[in-house]
Amino acid sequence: MLVFKIKELLEKNKISRYKLRQYSTLSYERINDYYFGRVKSFKAEELEQLCEIFNCNIQDIIEYKKHK
Repeated sequence: MLVFKIKELLEKNKISRYKLRQYSTLSYERINDYYFGRVKSFKAEELEQLCEIFNCNIQDIIEYKKHK
């Protein structure tokens, strides 16, 4: 299972979802999907953009957890 850590990155960088919407080309709905873990598929472009905004690596955004 993939876990997206956008909520933690937003809190750490003191950025709101609204500001992330302004900084990126992602829709507010798409940001909420990442925020609430509802993402079923994603584009490399989205991850690249998030890495640039948060100045981080992909593993800071996505974490793999085994199903229990």
